Amino acid sequence: MNKLFTTAALVCALSLGFTSCSKDDDKGEENKLSDATAVTAIATIEIPAGAKVFYDFKTNTVQEEGKGMINLSGTYGSTLQNTSTANYKMGYFDKENTSIEKLTLSSVLSADIKLTDKLGIEFAGKNQPTKDPNWIIYDHENNYSVDAKPNRYVVLFKGEKLSATSDELYVIQAGKITALRGDATYNINFKKFLK
Repeated sequence: MNKLFTTAALVCALSLGFTSCSKDDDKGEENKLSDATAVTAIATIEIPAGAKVFYDFKTNTVQEEGKGMINLSGTYGSTLQNTSTANYKMGYFDKENTSIEKLTLSSVLSADIKLTDKLGIEFAGKNQPTKDPNWIIYDHENNYSVDAKPNRYVVLFKGEKLSATSDELYVIQAGKITALRGDATYNINFKKFLK
């Protein structure tokens, strides 16, 4: 009887081991971006006058030329350019009454994202509408300040098309900008969605 019980327990344990769920069964959920794994942070980037600074939001660090996801250059570092076009697509959308922290994956995926590899500066008060997409504003008439374009969000994503199965998604928005004598310091709020 003891042998029969031991044999039955061994057979039960082996069959349970062979039929248990493997990690591959959960791959559908693991390979999707989600709000649960999203992280918000602030990137502080200093741009000396006339310089081009490369930045990587994945590591939240300044990088050497050619190694960053984006670069900032031009007047007060106002030109934001995708420097890794082979790996990332970039675009932007406008959304009122929210913040980086409150943006959800579904709200980003349902946004009307306009693809571009470059965003510039809008010169407010010059009665010259800017044709190129922009992410910051230079207020020439009132106080000569450089400010974030209200409600403007920039997206960088890895993959052919933005979806919940994209490899990576970064949503960024200019925060406080300090500009003086050609130098600028940007505090960029960003949210990263990774698998």
